[in-house]
Amino acid sequence: MQLNFVDFELILIGLLVGILVGLTGVGGGSIMTPLLVQILKVNPLVAVGTDLLYSVPTRLYGAFLHRRQGTVNPEIVKALLWGGLPASFVGLALLFWLRHHVDITLVELWTRRAIGVTLFLAAAMILAQPFLKLSQHHGVKGEFEWKAGRRVRVIGIGAVVGLIVTLTSIGSGAVTLPLLALALPLVGLPELIGSDIAFAAFLIPAAALGRWTMGDVNVGLALNLLIGSLPGVYIGAKLCTRIHTRWLRPAVALTLIYVGTRLI
Repeated sequence: MQLNFVDFELILIGLLVGILVGLTGVGGGSIMTPLLVQILKVNPLVAVGTDLLYSVPTRLYGAFLHRRQGTVNPEIVKALLWGGLPASFVGLALLFWLRHHVDITLVELWTRRAIGVTLFLAAAMILAQPFLKLSQHHGVKGEFEWKAGRRVRVIGIGAVVGLIVTLTSIGSGAVTLPLLALALPLVGLPELIGSDIAFAAFLIPAAALGRWTMGDVNVGLALNLLIGSLPGVYIGAKLCTRIHTRWLRPAVALTLIYVGTRLI
């Protein structure tokens, strides 16, 4: 696609996606990646790599804010990374092997379908999240202790998310948080959110760097989207206190399902 140094159409798209992310909490990858593939007709491999790069600044900034306010649990983050980083490297190795042994058009087709399937998973998580019994206390209460088997389950969650994010750029927000809520029901929601964002702040740069080395990143596209999305997230977060998102999140989930059917 033709791309100007400053493309106001892309900036507007970034702004709209940012507002939706700030308003609903739905991960940017769940919205941006299929939008790049379906609407802007970006190559699926480049769409994934570009979205990963586009996500890096917001994840790092979010992790910094959560760390400063004490809503990051280092033990949870470390367990997620024990599974997530190796799985990300496995995903990158798999992509590297496929590109050298399989027709690239077939790899692009598989990537489109993987994005579509992941959208269904993300939509299911979004619809299920209100029914999960999330602890609502704020901050970190007392000493965190691992119960039997829970560390292994969190490492497993990190591995699943690490592979999905590397292959599709989707899942670091929409998938991780509901799974953590099920695995760690006694941990407060702010702490789960902060730990999820801190995990993504390590995982996404590693995945983005790997994709960069394969030529799957369009830097100009990512920068234009980022120019719009950063103020968009701020606007969406402000609107979140004034607009009831009870029906907005299901609407987003149904949209993801519809887009997913178009990609499979």
